[in-house]
Amino acid sequence: MRVHRLLLDDFRSYDRADIALSPGFTAFVGPNGAGKTNLLEAIHVLARGESPRAHDDAEMVRWGATMARAAAECVRDDRLARIETLLFSPVQGERRRPRRYLVDGAGKRAEDVLGRIVVVAFFPEDVDLLTEAPSARRRYLDAMIGQVERRHRADTREHQRVVEQRNALLRALRDEQAEPDHQLDFWDGELCRLGAAISLRRMRAVHEIRHPFREAIERWSGEHLVDVAYATPAEGETEAERASSYQRLVEEKREKEMWQGTTLVGPHREDLAVTSSGRDLPSFASRGEQRSVVLALKVAEATWLRERTGTTPVLLLDDVLSELDPERRQRLLDALPSDAQALLTSALPAGLPSRLAEGATVVPVSRERSP
Repeated sequence: MRVHRLLLDDFRSYDRADIALSPGFTAFVGPNGAGKTNLLEAIHVLARGESPRAHDDAEMVRWGATMARAAAECVRDDRLARIETLLFSPVQGERRRPRRYLVDGAGKRAEDVLGRIVVVAFFPEDVDLLTEAPSARRRYLDAMIGQVERRHRADTREHQRVVEQRNALLRALRDEQAEPDHQLDFWDGELCRLGAAISLRRMRAVHEIRHPFREAIERWSGEHLVDVAYATPAEGETEAERASSYQRLVEEKREKEMWQGTTLVGPHREDLAVTSSGRDLPSFASRGEQRSVVLALKVAEATWLRERTGTTPVLLLDDVLSELDPERRQRLLDALPSDAQALLTSALPAGLPSRLAEGATVVPVSRERSP
């Protein structure tokens, strides 16, 4: 997997940019606020369909413009393709326009585009992954799995719709003081069917990243007791078994769900658990230890994606080295796949390890000059 060229029009701080990318390491170096992170964000949006920073497409459109374009020319399995997305900022009084995707100039559905570029990303916000609400860790797992299984992306969207519909029905039954009816039976079945598929994919993915994760942690800190697991009350190794387990849990929680008017059973209540010596690690780990754990997760994710897709993912590393001591910086670089294309940012050239600085393509970025 290689991104050869990145092209931007009215994306974030760039009115226009055309950047050729080397196959190895590229370091974007410049002061804070110069626009380094915007370059990685554009590739992330093309690969995963979401921004690590923006909650609305309009936030990524340059001030004063009504549309932004981000495009990448990439090679995967010896095939060259141009992946492109158009983002719109609504004009006052006009209806909001949905995002558009194109491949080689032809319009495509999002599900036909996302996953064509495979990435592993580390942004400063990711340091808080372990201490945020469980929903953040669920999104992390779903984004990882969604790069290799299109069905998972569709199932998570449909599951969210089912939960919303079921919650509305639970509240209506509560307010009317009515007994559960056939409508609730239908949504129960959909909840259990979709939940089983989602939960099993997550559980299997966590099991598969466990070994490379523990290897990375041990390499960096010598720690043998940090572990990951998928936390779920549901049982079963097949979708049918897990759906039956969910059904039993739903029946056990029926009275409480009716009283609260919300769905208490399903993958939307589960979590990626990180422990040390059996204790919940986020409850006592320092910020530096949390950073190491998250980086280990990213290294494990890269290994998992390479095994599942047959291609080495592109690494997007935003300011990842600044808070690491020299020894840990080098250990991180040694842990990255040797054949990976890596795009990283740094405020100063001095922040780059000497071996990396010698072998990387260094691209200066400033507020006055686009790369």
